[in-house]
Amino acid sequence: MLPLQRKQLLIDYLADKGVATMREMSDRFGVSEMTIRRDLNALEQENVIRRSHGGAVYLGTRTESTGQDEPELTDKQAHNRDVKERLAEYAARKFVNDGDIVALENGTTVSFMVDRLGHFNELTLLTNGLDTLTRFRPYAGDRRSAISCGGILREKSGTFVGPLAEEFFSRYHADTLFLSALGFTPEAGFTDPNLLDTQVKISMIRASRRVVMLLDSSKIGKRFFAPVAALTDIDVFVTDEGISRDDRELIESGGVELHIV
Repeated sequence: MLPLQRKQLLIDYLADKGVATMREMSDRFGVSEMTIRRDLNALEQENVIRRSHGGAVYLGTRTESTGQDEPELTDKQAHNRDVKERLAEYAARKFVNDGDIVALENGTTVSFMVDRLGHFNELTLLTNGLDTLTRFRPYAGDRRSAISCGGILREKSGTFVGPLAEEFFSRYHADTLFLSALGFTPEAGFTDPNLLDTQVKISMIRASRRVVMLLDSSKIGKRFFAPVAALTDIDVFVTDEGISRDDRELIESGGVELHIV
């Protein structure tokens, strides 16, 4: 098991149990107590757990203002679907041109963009998402191609993650990356619940000339465990009219191109 994968599973395990002993976690993940101790030290520094004598207590800080863990993919697709479809249509029309190399992750708003890409004569799509790839398949041809990374399939998000996925994006360059997240606050930036997913998203950002963030306004003010990007890491922010005036002024003052759809 990869260290980052084990770290995420430790978080999930402690979130479920509330408290666990070192021996329990060592047996559960098949590693030494010394290895578990190192992982817990790192999580304590991130304010996710608190070390106790012989174990650890989960502090419940993976999400803020939501009280929820990561939702299922089908739930994410259904939530605010009309808004997400509108943002996706706008992004595909405004920021994609014939001949582009575009990177799309597997967030629901971003994957909805795929159905708006079929009319382009020439396009190259890079992705780590099964849903994104499946949606693109009817449009694929000699001049519209899709390249997907390998890696560990994370069932809950339908994404390939891990070192193979991260290394894949380090070998390519995209004109534009279309990205989403589950939360945004000015202090934490864009955040998601899962470390493995966010590491791949960070690799995608580094591989892209321009980053377009698609985020419906219901996610603003929510904070999850793992950072995806700071406001300064993106070029364009596409959201809906539910955004507050204060948030709008903050985003624009950071030099980001804000589009309200």
